[in-house]
Amino acid sequence: MTARSVPHLSLLLGMIISVVVATAACSPQPGANGASGDPTTGAAHAHEEGEAGHAHEESGGEDPGGAEPSDLDLPLSAIFSKDTRCEHEIPTYTCDQCRYEFGVVRLPQDVLAASDGSLAVAVVERRPWSGAREATGEVALDADRAAWLGPRAPGVVRAIHVDLGDRVRAGQTLYEVESVELGDARSEYRRALAEQRVARSAAEREADLFARGICPESDLLEARARREQADASAEAARSRLGRLGLTGGEIATAAAAEPGGGAAGRGAGGDDGLLPVRAPFAGTVLERDLGLGARVEPGDRALLLADTSVVWVETAIAERELEAVLERQRRGAVPAVVSVSAFPARSFPGRLDRLGGTVDEATRTIRARVVADNPDGVLRAGMFARVRLQLDGEGDALVVPAEAVLEDEGRPFLFVRATTPGDEEYFVRRAVRPGRSADGWVEILGGLEPGQAIVTKGAFLLKSDVLRAKMGAGCAD
Repeated sequence: MTARSVPHLSLLLGMIISVVVATAACSPQPGANGASGDPTTGAAHAHEEGEAGHAHEESGGEDPGGAEPSDLDLPLSAIFSKDTRCEHEIPTYTCDQCRYEFGVVRLPQDVLAASDGSLAVAVVERRPWSGAREATGEVALDADRAAWLGPRAPGVVRAIHVDLGDRVRAGQTLYEVESVELGDARSEYRRALAEQRVARSAAEREADLFARGICPESDLLEARARREQADASAEAARSRLGRLGLTGGEIATAAAAEPGGGAAGRGAGGDDGLLPVRAPFAGTVLERDLGLGARVEPGDRALLLADTSVVWVETAIAERELEAVLERQRRGAVPAVVSVSAFPARSFPGRLDRLGGTVDEATRTIRARVVADNPDGVLRAGMFARVRLQLDGEGDALVVPAEAVLEDEGRPFLFVRATTPGDEEYFVRRAVRPGRSADGWVEILGGLEPGQAIVTKGAFLLKSDVLRAKMGAGCAD
């Protein structure tokens, strides 16, 4: 892409502002001769009344459909038609006071030839395109492998076995809590076991008596019912201990412990009522908010454990890029590369894992999640990151600098150069359909052709002046 920079920005702005101040109400009217010059093809076009969106009807000047068309939708043949005349009886696009109604800007040759870098014009062309898309993101923990661990019953912390940064294995005891609820559950379990033993013994005795014809069958059935009830009570008490976090071995120890606490009853799940809090999976202790003697409750954010070998990177996909992303997903997983400023020489491979189901109304983006490998754990939750999605293979695409693409009421457009048969150069707003973006470039999928010249730098200044002039110009009655 060959660029021409433009100095004398003050000269350009002075010219435009002077035009705005002198702008009077304009109303382009159809000409009488019925011929027009097309700046792009040179062919003559008939311009019907009201085609330029500026002619007023006798009923009050509104479009029959209820809204005037935008200059972004008008064809160049209508904008640059010599039959479309303003109130000054000259073609509207040539009028210094009225052409802004059609989004037309004229830059004098001396301004275009200057070179202070304030404005630049370049011819667009196809160029190699990697198909990558870049965006910012934030590193987060894998929510499926991260958990705040609190006790399963309220109590007081009596022992802490890990600290920040410690790597732990699945099932390892992290800390222990003195819990009254655990003591009550153990006692209930022992009572249930005692009742179970009595009920089973009675059922065996009644079965023997019934077999010898000493007792009626009803006594046997009653004894068996009591045994089944005792079995159910014992199983419920055992399940309660399991839900509190005791293992099968600890439950057996608790059942065998003598009231008052012998050696067999000490430690996790013993008669001292120490309730263990264990690691549900292998990981690293990332945060700790507990100390000896502190009271903790179920649901407290006491200790954060996470498997950091894989992390999530929360990012966003622009609405206009959704089609390309979904198309790439249909062919398989979308590869991604994550980088962070803390490690500029490193990159972390990953893949696009999930796309959100809604579009943010403010940013017009869709939330996305990338899963990235973090084998040595250097990526930390909360880090800002750059995410690069590889959507397609290498190829060519029509691309323009990102700063050249502007928006008006949510519609993207460029300032495109148009040359009249008399070799007069103008720049006019043209709607385009952007695609993917990466490295400061935007792919253009529609509305622009290779070889056309556009304003690549300083386009925002032209947009501001066009909109300011359009708002300041009235319409002739």
